[in-house]
Amino acid sequence: MKKLIFITLLMSLCITLVDAQVVEPEKVVKKQGTRRANNKIERGVDKGFDKLEEGIGSLFGKKKKKKKKAANEEPKNTSDKKEDSNRNDGNNSNERVEKQVAKKPDVVWNKFDFVPGDVVLFEDGPAVTEENGEFPSRWDLKDGNIEIAQVDGENVIYSIEHGTIVPYLKNAKEDYLPEIFTIEFDAFFGTGYSGRYFISFFDAKNQRCNNNDRLYVYVNSLTLGSSSTNYPGKSKGNWDAVGGWRHISIAFTKGKMKAYMDDTRLINIPHYEANPTGLTIQMEKYASSDYEKYIKNIRIAKGGVKYYDRVLQDGKIICNGIRFDVNKASLKPESMGPINKIYELLQKQPDLNFSVEGHTDSDGDDASNKSLSEARAKVVMEKLIQMGISSNRLSYAGFGESKPLDNNSTPEGKANNRRVEFVKVEGIAASAKPNTSGNSIFDSLDRKAIDTKMESLPNGNIPVSNQSGILLKNGTTIIYGTSDGYLGKMEVLDVDESDNYRLTVRYVTYNDDGSVHSKSDHLEIGGTYTCDLDEGSTGDMTRSEEDFWLGRPDAKTTTIVQRENTGFYVVPN
Repeated sequence: MKKLIFITLLMSLCITLVDAQVVEPEKVVKKQGTRRANNKIERGVDKGFDKLEEGIGSLFGKKKKKKKKAANEEPKNTSDKKEDSNRNDGNNSNERVEKQVAKKPDVVWNKFDFVPGDVVLFEDGPAVTEENGEFPSRWDLKDGNIEIAQVDGENVIYSIEHGTIVPYLKNAKEDYLPEIFTIEFDAFFGTGYSGRYFISFFDAKNQRCNNNDRLYVYVNSLTLGSSSTNYPGKSKGNWDAVGGWRHISIAFTKGKMKAYMDDTRLINIPHYEANPTGLTIQMEKYASSDYEKYIKNIRIAKGGVKYYDRVLQDGKIICNGIRFDVNKASLKPESMGPINKIYELLQKQPDLNFSVEGHTDSDGDDASNKSLSEARAKVVMEKLIQMGISSNRLSYAGFGESKPLDNNSTPEGKANNRRVEFVKVEGIAASAKPNTSGNSIFDSLDRKAIDTKMESLPNGNIPVSNQSGILLKNGTTIIYGTSDGYLGKMEVLDVDESDNYRLTVRYVTYNDDGSVHSKSDHLEIGGTYTCDLDEGSTGDMTRSEEDFWLGRPDAKTTTIVQRENTGFYVVPN
């Protein structure tokens, strides 16, 4: 009789469990209080089922109690595998990626901290006025053969045969490099055997060597003394390399030497023992070989005061290291060094507000220069907003050539006049145009509005990119329900194709009473990483904490994959 009662109770419980599983996920997401209650009920039922299972095992003597699985252990039965497969859009490779990601450490590395000097001491493009086939007028020849050539419509310095050059300066025999300086140039590498560039920190024609090591510039690596590093993901070898232009940046600060290739620091020597006094550039090129050697955009600049100190002293920061394509408002990659420093300053000083102001040299007409400077200032402002700076802290303006800092008769003077200034203001400057690029949809949503919108929107996984490119546009607003039962909103700030489709968002997660549970103006989720929007954390975490992860079935396809008991909804513009 006792057995009959026990079996009847067991069957009743199983029916209850089956009924509990038919609740529609979308309704569970939309009714947050109900889901939190259901989660508690399900945890209680699981414990009760374990007890019943243990009792059945002892009753019939045929089944031992199973060991509790670790939080990160993968399911072994076929139904669990099927559930995982469906969640990852039927691609089992996502499951394998997830296993690998769970063990990956959360590494923070500032790989590009280069900030160009404030005052340009020497600059050569070469200028458009240089005559093709002539020796470059701003340089002196040490040996070899060097001439001006044109590549893709731009003048360049061309090494015909193993050429070595030094800047043509009146004070070339003196130490013309200050205690803090930067050197930049663009170097071209051909395919096949690409050859090397040798950078010496003294004038080989006019000065003594003074034990300075040479910087060896390879197609994908840099070497200085005993320090040598490859560009991430590339091999050091110069054979069978994919060539093209490389931007080389060198920073010397009172004995500390750093060197960069494109967007990554490769050399970092804390105590460079020799004293840099000048510059020599040697290009490995022989007349009998078919690989080419060109350089352009060479600049030597004197370093300056830290950004925060400049604001305190002058009320503004002058940056001529923020670069753009010729006659365009498109940022060059090397501009991110100064922009990152401005971003860090704004993050550390929440009461600091800037008017971003563009300036040009005198080339071109006044009206075009004013429009160009305004467009460039706006691009810089929008980049900072995209990175997470609140739009009400920034404005922009353009002054063209009307406020020169230097003369416009020399390349160095023009370089000093082409600049972006960050002028301290109280709120938005009256003389500047206010930002209108903020996402009003994101800003207008509170918890109540989010709950209402969820009733009319479909939820599901959200495509980020595919073979044709990035699909999730900057400024897109997404609303969500989290694994802990909260509602929230996030805005897409950036999808970085060059960094494994890293997703940067700003987000707010609300408590049930409408107060803020957690928020961030700049949250980065690395490709294939998980994210918890209850706490604003990414990386390794237990499955129950995850709200979504960036699924990657192949190299170019990325998807925001929602977890169990969560929901994600794209809000139309």
